[in-house]
Amino acid sequence: MRIKVLVWVGLLVVGLAASGCLGSTGPQGYSGVVSSDGILYMGSADGKVVAVSPAARAQGLSFPSSDGEWSFAIMMPSKSFFSCGSSSVAANIYSTPVAANGLICVGIYDGKVMMVSPADRARDLPFPQMRSGEWIYPRGDDVIEAIVGSAVATDDSVYVCCSDGRVYALDISYGDERWRSDPLGAKLWTTPVVDGESIYVSTFDGHIYALSVANGSRLPWSFEAESGFSSSPVLYENTIFVGSFDRNLYAVRIGSDQPLWKFAGGNWFWCRPVVEEGVVYAGCLDGKVYAIDAASGKGLWSRPFDTGSPVVASPLMVGESLVVASDSGDIYVINPTTGTGDRIRNRENDEESSIESQILAPFCEQDGIVYIRGQDNYLYSVDVARRDIKAKLSLS
Repeated sequence: MRIKVLVWVGLLVVGLAASGCLGSTGPQGYSGVVSSDGILYMGSADGKVVAVSPAARAQGLSFPSSDGEWSFAIMMPSKSFFSCGSSSVAANIYSTPVAANGLICVGIYDGKVMMVSPADRARDLPFPQMRSGEWIYPRGDDVIEAIVGSAVATDDSVYVCCSDGRVYALDISYGDERWRSDPLGAKLWTTPVVDGESIYVSTFDGHIYALSVANGSRLPWSFEAESGFSSSPVLYENTIFVGSFDRNLYAVRIGSDQPLWKFAGGNWFWCRPVVEEGVVYAGCLDGKVYAIDAASGKGLWSRPFDTGSPVVASPLMVGESLVVASDSGDIYVINPTTGTGDRIRNRENDEESSIESQILAPFCEQDGIVYIRGQDNYLYSVDVARRDIKAKLSLS
């Protein structure tokens, strides 16, 4: 199984790297949407970090308006192996931006971590404005290997996993490297979990490692499974929940060398599971969503909810409903207790209120509206209560 997984990962590496130089296709990425202080931030499919104001969109203002909206294009030197002959190309952004001390942090596939000031990006000042807390790591023309998972920010540090198999800790104010861990695996494409003095990381070769926040050294406990882990880990009540390439969702108590339980799906649990009030909600590439008791591993619905196509983006709890987006672009609102739900239907003959795109990226909620970035590079707003796709905004 591990050999098959590593072969698949290798093929996906080539696909991701080549995505920056495919003629008119250009960069892709599956960066998600995050909400902070009333503004939405996301990476676009054409290499930009974009800020969108729902208030400005509700007023029908042209984009970008003066209401905190901006678009920041990230350009990277072309690499010789995949070069298209130009001196620079648009960045590929797979990670979801993270709000940090009033700034926005994003890792890019091309090997940089950036801290961005919304105020300075709205004014289109040269980047980075260091007096405003902006920085780029590494500085100059140096790069590290590809970043796919999202960063995690604490009061004083930013932590990010890298394709060189290491975790990096950066000073949150200046971007200086505080430490880098020893290699933990062939590829680290996941988002770590930071809890107190420990960092937890899942790997494609089937390990969960605990690292010291202080210096990145490996702590005594680790967990090894027979197959690699496909999803980022989630920590809930001293237990890590993580999807595996063996088509199981694992629950692993910290300190144990045996899983608390394994729950079988019909394919990989690729997206990060969600845990709410003792229940694990897990989307699977078999097109189904499962509700699992976090303590026992028992399925709670009479049958899993079937979306009909792979679930790549993590489910999201909105009020008393579970919102799920499938790879095909369909949005479902599910009762988390019964597992029954409805599809939000596209409006016929209304392009502004229809989603006809893959959905691969994490999405967020603000004031009852769910914001989703499709692979067609549009931002969609979905009214969960009214079961209605309200509008879409081009990010190009």
